[in-house]
This record gives sequence, structure tokens and C-alpha cells, in this order.
Amino acid sequence: MDESLLGDLPPIFPIAVGSDEAAPDLGIAEASATETGFEDAPVTVNAQVLAAGFGGGPVPADAILLTEGGAEVSRQRLTLADGQPQAVRFEIAPEKPGLSFYTLRLAHAEPGTVDAAPQNDARVIAVRRGAGPYRLLYVGGRPNWEFKFLRRALAEDDQLGLVGLIRMADREPKFEWLGRKGERSNPLFRGFGQDPDDGDGFDKPVLVRLGVRGETELRDGFPKTEEELFGYHALILDAVEAPFFTVDQMEMIDRFVARRGGGFLMLGGGGAFWEGGYARTPIEPILPIYLQKLDRPTGEIRLDLTREGMLQPWARLRDTEAAERERLAAMPPFEVANAARAVKPGAAILATASGDGGARQPALAAHRYGDGRAAALLIGDLWRWGFQDPEQRPDFEKAWRQLARWLVADVPDRVSVEVAPAEGGAPGAMAIRATVRDEKYAPDPAARVALEFTASTGESIAMEAEPVPGEPGVFASAYLPPGGEIGWYRVAAAASDAGGNALGEATSGWASNPGADEFRHLTPNRALLDLIAEKTGERLRPLGDLAAIAEDLPDLEVPIKEARAVSLWHLPYVFLAALACLLGEWAIRRRFGGR
Repeated sequence: MDESLLGDLPPIFPIAVGSDEAAPDLGIAEASATETGFEDAPVTVNAQVLAAGFGGGPVPADAILLTEGGAEVSRQRLTLADGQPQAVRFEIAPEKPGLSFYTLRLAHAEPGTVDAAPQNDARVIAVRRGAGPYRLLYVGGRPNWEFKFLRRALAEDDQLGLVGLIRMADREPKFEWLGRKGERSNPLFRGFGQDPDDGDGFDKPVLVRLGVRGETELRDGFPKTEEELFGYHALILDAVEAPFFTVDQMEMIDRFVARRGGGFLMLGGGGAFWEGGYARTPIEPILPIYLQKLDRPTGEIRLDLTREGMLQPWARLRDTEAAERERLAAMPPFEVANAARAVKPGAAILATASGDGGARQPALAAHRYGDGRAAALLIGDLWRWGFQDPEQRPDFEKAWRQLARWLVADVPDRVSVEVAPAEGGAPGAMAIRATVRDEKYAPDPAARVALEFTASTGESIAMEAEPVPGEPGVFASAYLPPGGEIGWYRVAAAASDAGGNALGEATSGWASNPGADEFRHLTPNRALLDLIAEKTGERLRPLGDLAAIAEDLPDLEVPIKEARAVSLWHLPYVFLAALACLLGEWAIRRRFGGR
């Protein structure tokens, strides 16, 4: 509790109700689940359980995890120490994507054991999982080993789809000697019964498309419209120079990250960063590093994780720091790396690289950019990791999958819905916020959002969200669940345009555990009651003092604060100060003659 909130309150009379001796009780203090955006990633359920009031001996109990339908998923036999909380952990793989609910129940192993508060023996847990696949667009300036190993690594992940656009040959200058004035195509096509303008031009790069969904995807090269580019979740640039893109395309990439919320990754090499001509282009602000002309690291380049990198689950491959350090020491050296002296404010250096006798420089940096995220991997021959030592190839492929998953983890859809406790509302009231975007992922204020709430009891209710003033494309509503029973609630938001055409749907939900929250502790919290009494000028009293408190209330002095608004011009000293200034100015003018 914030103690500053108690300073201006009138006297409060805390009353301790109940005994300080804990009654026999077995309960779940708290429970939560790790959220993941991927359908096949395991979910970890963590809980804190407590047995108290059983005379100090060990308490056998069963922790049982159940699905929405009541089917048992997992069970653990626990031996709890009386009065000491114990952590419980389950690792599960939900059967379906999206939002699921599980119930964690704690039961006595010995039948007939007394439990003072059965209300805290169960908690409902919400688990949110993404529903891929997520699509990544890889743009390569030349055929190389990097794309081969990246494609092989992501092929093992059903939730990640890699689309490749690789330049096989650069632009060939147009041969004008045999050409005619105004002719744009190869003169060799002349005379074969077709329009010369339909022939392939000399000044176009030769591109190869891999992993596309149809004949039209990327047929004209890199996307030229936002609708086409925004269909991807992440963009990877590898050894492709800035002149490969038009200015409009680079500005579109900026909007892809900042407004669309997509992921962006640039790999090191000769066609990247400063060497690729990205300085003073619309792509430079996206990068987490400053682009400068610096000498590259030379010799054997060693990679190492920083403290920040060790703390990021997607950047490390081992569970402990010692094991991670051992893995890094066994990694083969690299030969190509771009140089960077510093990162931008708010960016994090996750890995560093150092060559022969050189200082450590950023090797992997990342930051938030608008609604998206961007990373710079300055190593230009990462493929050596999986090429030189086949035994390290599983680690290499796992690192690529984790990096790719991080890129697309928080990429939003056109319709999203969030649920949070309503501020200042009734206990249990929830605030619903839905965000709707158009095809260019700009806010869509003209949309309509219909909400449907479904409870674990099967009851449902429908309502329409209202636009939030001053926040285009955001719609809000509130929901107060009926009753106070344990259970879950799911809300489905369906957005449509003014003509009734569907724009998209999103689902969210929350778990309700009123009984478990109320009976989290069965003994009075004397420390909190003493604090409230001390800060308000009173003292903690027993239940028997209620009659005495009632008799003392008429004679109790209670400070009364009243807010008043008074105009400054109505205060005498303000009037006198203004009058003194006026007289002072008159005196100065009289003395110096108005000069």
C-alpha cells in the first residue's frame, strides 16, 4: 500500500477480526501461465501453494490440472511443510490455439482432512496462444549459404513460413547500339510477332521467388504497395544494398515497422548498414545502431552475449549462465562483421563481437520502433556456425528459430481486443478495449465493433462497443460479471465497416477467482492494520472495543478540509503590488522625463 495515501485521511479505527492462530487450511496463493504467440510452444503453469494450521507436520496433497471440460491433464503428489509456501510447476501443450482455460485444484491426499476454507483450493488460469502461421519475407542481394541454413532451420517450425526473394544477377546496362530511339526492351525480341515493349528489359535484376503462395506473389519483385507488404509479419534484409529499393519502398518499410508493427532484421555483410548505403535513407531510423564509416573487425571474430542478452530467453540457448558461457566458447569464429560504435537510446546490446586485438563492438542489437521491433545482426557469415561443425548445427538452427519467433511475437492483427480491470469500477468489473485498423493498418474510426461475452456457465450476452473520444480506431466497453463464482469469461470482438462487411475478429478473456482471492489469508493482517492506524492517528483495537469507539465518536476531532477558489485580483496584497508598480512607473517617468 502507498503510505502517502493515508496521510490526509481522518482517523480510521482498524479492528482485528479472527484469531492469529491459523486454522487448518490448504490453499493456492497464486497461479499464472506463461503466454506464448506460438501454437506448438509449451506453456508453463506456475503456482504457489500453502498448507497452514496442521500442527507443524508434513501435509500430503495432490495438485491437479484440469481442462475447461474437467478432463485431467496432469497430477503431482506434493508433501507440503506446514506454514511454508511451495512452488508448483506444470508444463503443458494446449490442444488448440487461441484462448484456453485451465483449472488448478489442490486436494488433500488423505480423505476426511479438515479444510477451513475450501474456496481457495482451486484457481482458474487463462492461457493465450497464437494461431499462425507467421510469414517472414527474406530479401537477399545474392545467393548465399545464409538463406539455405535459415530455410532449413525454419522448415522444422510449422508456425513460421519463410518467403524468399533473392537477386541472382544485378541490373544489366541496356545495349543501345542495335536499339531504336524510344525502345525499352531487348532488340532481339523484334520480329517475333510480339510487342517489343513486352520483352524483358536489360535494366532489371534477375530475381528468384521461393516459398510463395501463388504465381502472383512477388511477381514484380519487392512489394510496391502497403497491402502487399503488410501481409507479412517480419522482413529480413541480407546483403542487399539500399539502391535495390526505391525511396517509396524504403518509406513503406518504415511504415511496415512503425505502423504495421512488423519485425525487421538486417544481417551483416558487404551490402548492409553503412557499406550498403543505408545512411541518410528512410531505413536508417529503423536500425538500433548508428551508421558510421568505421574499420571492420579483422581476424577471428568471437561472439559473446552481454548481461542483457543472457536475460533474454530468445537470445540464449542454455538454462544457466555457466552452460551458456561454455557453449559460446565452443562456437567457431567468424570472419565477416560490420562495425558499429554505439546504439541508439532505448536500444539494447544483446551480443558483442571482437576481432584480433580490437575492442568489443555490438554484434546483435534490438529496440522498439513505433509499434514494431527491429534488430541488427552485424555478423555477415553466421552460416559458419552450422557449416563448420555439424554437432553445433542443432544449436545454430534453434538460434535462428528463436530469433525469427521474437521478430513476429507481438505483430498485431487488424482487429485486437484487450481486457483489464476497470479503474474505479465495481469489484470484478472489466474494461474492454478493441482496436480496429484498415488495410494499411491505419486506425479505422468508421468501424463498428460487436462484443459477445460468454461465461463458463454457458450464459452469453451481446453488446456494442463505443468509440473512445480522441483515440481513432479504439472502441471500449465495460462488463460486470454476474455473481462471484469461480470461472472464466471469454469476449469475442467482431469488427465491420459501415456497410456491414466483416473486417476481422479477435478473442480475449479472463479468469475469475473471487473466492480464492478473498480467502488467500485466513489470519488478520496485523501489520497492515497497524500501519493504517498509525498513519491516521489511531491504534489497532480488538473486536470488543466497538462499543467504546461508538461512544467516543461524538467527541472526536476530525479535520475537515475544504477547497476554495479565490481570484488573485480580490486579494489586498495583490492589488497593492499592482498599485505600487503603477506608481513606480509614474515616478520614473516624472524623474527622467519619459525617456
